[in-house]
Amino acid sequence: MQSIASENDVYRAIDNGRSTSRMKWIWILGLGGVFFEAYSGAALATGLAPLTEQLQLSTTEVSIITSTYMVLAVLLCPLAGSLADRFGRIPILISAKVIACASMVIGLAAPNFEILLASRLLAGIAWAMDFGVVLAYIAEFLPRRHQRKLSRWQGVWYVATTANLLIAFLIYQMDVGLDIWRYLLGTGAIIAALLAVLQFLLLPESPRWLASKGRYVESVKALKIVYHTDAVAVEGKSAGDGPAIQAPGFIRGTRELFSPPYLGRTTLSTVTFAAQALQYYAVGWYLPIIAFRLFGESFEAATLGAAVFNAVGIAGGFAAAGCYKVLGIRRAVRIGFACCAAVLIVFGLAFDNLPLWAAIGLPTMFILFHSTLAASGGAAFSALAFPSHLRGLGMGFATTACNIGAATGLFVFPFLQETLGEGGAILATALVPLVGLAVATLIRWDPEKDLEADDTSEDLVPTPVH
Repeated sequence: MQSIASENDVYRAIDNGRSTSRMKWIWILGLGGVFFEAYSGAALATGLAPLTEQLQLSTTEVSIITSTYMVLAVLLCPLAGSLADRFGRIPILISAKVIACASMVIGLAAPNFEILLASRLLAGIAWAMDFGVVLAYIAEFLPRRHQRKLSRWQGVWYVATTANLLIAFLIYQMDVGLDIWRYLLGTGAIIAALLAVLQFLLLPESPRWLASKGRYVESVKALKIVYHTDAVAVEGKSAGDGPAIQAPGFIRGTRELFSPPYLGRTTLSTVTFAAQALQYYAVGWYLPIIAFRLFGESFEAATLGAAVFNAVGIAGGFAAAGCYKVLGIRRAVRIGFACCAAVLIVFGLAFDNLPLWAAIGLPTMFILFHSTLAASGGAAFSALAFPSHLRGLGMGFATTACNIGAATGLFVFPFLQETLGEGGAILATALVPLVGLAVATLIRWDPEKDLEADDTSEDLVPTPVH
């Protein structure tokens, strides 16, 4: 019989337990949040041209609408993670869906720029609360042998963007005209509302987080919902009786993340997560050109063409866990960045003289290496690097870095195109995966070696914060 008197006891019980059917719902509804965030972002992007025409937005207004939610998320992700460490994972995740649903409804009914901007501000808040917490939540239910499966989020991301493209294609056939963007936001509202209800009904709080708060009885209840185990709370301990590891607050938690023993792993997770986002969103500017050349310049053709490229991402994203199992997470990330850099160097140098097959093949190879090896590493590092009292905040900082990388790629690449040409811009972008490769090589912390360490190690047993 397993006695639960600490977070590490829960960790051992999960390792020794056998999952119930509820674990499938943790995967489905947890990654459902990733699906929604990818879908909602793609919904606005897909409908951006008709939206701009219908509301008669200026170029500046379009830029504000497309960037506001990400800029706000950059500012709020660490705070959302800190709140999740203090108040629990589930309240933050459900609140995110409620806010996201409100954002979609306000957006689809927006008659002008100002109302649409308000909806995007709410979307930024929801993004920060959801994506900054959900992978940390899932990680706390996974035994050591399944930690690599966190990479599934990348496959779900591409499924969501592809689903949005296909739904947009179907809605377009209904002759809705310029209102297509409103229909796309409406489908996002439905997804958010459904997730909020199901997460409230089916997702238990993290037993590791509960144990870190000394709430052992509640921790055991949550644990038994997800795992077949004979675990019991230590005798005489009831909710709140244990020596809680208090969430240290935003400022003190930030100081802890950027001090030993966590400085190296914080740097590793934030830099790699930012690098993968920057390289993807920069090169992503070229993919529509490929789609137009292959499938024509109509809305339907470009939409289906983009879906083809995303299909490669789906395959790569779901293959990542298997690759990580064979190669190890840190090695896979290093190989992924190296391959992405090599593809971009060849792509950039030969850009003006590429035959059509190479113009198709090189971006396809980039997406494959990116989604299979490089993209999931930053999320895996940050979700596995920290104890429960810091995991939400650490994931928040990594997500902020991801958002900064994405925004930088989207903002800088057009200027690189203008000054260096398309080939030169792609070649310059190759510096990004090289930075990711260098950091993953120089910082030698390995999450899998940490997971294999003795449970009494400093990495697994945090010092209580008074």
